[in-house]
Amino acid sequence: MKRYFIVVLGILTLAGSAKADTDQPGIIIPPPSAVLETKPRTYPAVSITGQNGSINVPSALIEKCVANVAIYNAYAYQNNMLGVGNKLKNDMVYGAFSYAPVQYLEVSIGSIDSSSNINSSQSLRYSGDLRIGIKAGDEILPHFSIAGLGEILTYSKAGSTGYAGYNGDATSYTLSLLASYDMLDSELSFPMIVNLRIGYLWDNTRKLLLSTDNNFIPPVGKYAMGIRGDNLTLLAFSLLFPLPNYYIEPMLEFTSQFADTYSSYTATDPSFSNVSFTQNPLYFTPGILFYTPLNGLRVAVAAELSLSKKINQATGSAFVTPQTVWIAGLSYSL
Repeated sequence: MKRYFIVVLGILTLAGSAKADTDQPGIIIPPPSAVLETKPRTYPAVSITGQNGSINVPSALIEKCVANVAIYNAYAYQNNMLGVGNKLKNDMVYGAFSYAPVQYLEVSIGSIDSSSNINSSQSLRYSGDLRIGIKAGDEILPHFSIAGLGEILTYSKAGSTGYAGYNGDATSYTLSLLASYDMLDSELSFPMIVNLRIGYLWDNTRKLLLSTDNNFIPPVGKYAMGIRGDNLTLLAFSLLFPLPNYYIEPMLEFTSQFADTYSSYTATDPSFSNVSFTQNPLYFTPGILFYTPLNGLRVAVAAELSLSKKINQATGSAFVTPQTVWIAGLSYSL
């Protein structure tokens, strides 16, 4: 009898427990892999120069292992480079790829195709110019990184002059110090990334020209081909404001490259033998990077606004850098 009572009590206890479980189901915590991501991630954008960063300013940040690819199209317009009635319309397509095989190293390669219409009778076209970069850096303080960037720039000759292929003597080089501070993940918790570049360019592009070319092609033509022939100091600064909740990332850039002369231009006009900092290429660039539903893919729109002053030429014309450069592109990061 006693054994029967114990069996019945056990059955009733199990039944009550099953009913309680049915009426009040327990809380099930899914494993981390089952948690769905509700916000888009922030990804490093690849710049038109090939490295992680903003459009024109590389950053010191290096992801542990990330592949980037970007395509940008730029359209430059300037109507007072040679005086009334002369215009520079320059269409450029940039392509760039970067990859970080290890945590502290990033390699990149970029290329450009350009077509410039100086006036109704003169046009220039070149393609295949390459920019190859190696960047090494690390986070030296919490959220503050520094890096060194070295680049090799190869040049092809302009199609309108009848040349083809690369000129090895014109190969140029850059060496830069990069610094970045990511406030997004710092104790400040402010959505801003600051990038700084201080560098130097050893420019050998004047060797693309024969002596007869140097005396014949006007300054606007050399500018369209990217031929200056001066070693340049590079200074660039950018602010990024990642707002993934709103699927946008506003940005501001300041870029400059300067020397005290345009040496390849002096053959046709002595006005370029002594120029000020503000008569060099000097740009302020506002823009927006748009996050897309496909994580890693972003659309960039920006306008480079020139702050450069005019150079009054001996002919009475005025030379300034293009006043507006519109940039649109796609950037994708794995």
